[in-house]
Amino acid sequence: MLDLIAKNTLVPLILRLGLAVVFIYHGVQKVNGPGHEGGMNWISKPEDQPDAPEPPPAAVQAAVAYGELVGGIALALGFLTRLAALGIAAIMAGAIYTVTGKNGFDLMHHGYEYNFVLLALCAAVFLMGGGTLAVDRVFRVRRR
Repeated sequence: MLDLIAKNTLVPLILRLGLAVVFIYHGVQKVNGPGHEGGMNWISKPEDQPDAPEPPPAAVQAAVAYGELVGGIALALGFLTRLAALGIAAIMAGAIYTVTGKNGFDLMHHGYEYNFVLLALCAAVFLMGGGTLAVDRVFRVRRR
């Protein structure tokens, strides 16, 4: 009985809420940070490094910022859980490809280790779904 409750209720809830806390936190930072212009300027080119690469366009920065925030809220509620996990996984894959991948795996060298763990958690949530304590369940029950 406990095994069934853990698999269907507790594990999906813990995974969803753990990811939600991380992405809501970072999404709010990107959207509301000082000088971030509502999520469109959270990456800027350092003035002391003229040869640094250009930051992504404002639209891309806003998409990432609001994707993290809205995706995190959706995961917390268990609303469109699989879609939210897929969207956040895409953001993490993009972060690895554009920012941390060139530094290797090791987090101590600003590598993609943390992004990889978040990507793996998103994959688990995508495969498992929101569980029994998710808003998604209301829609499943109502359709039957």
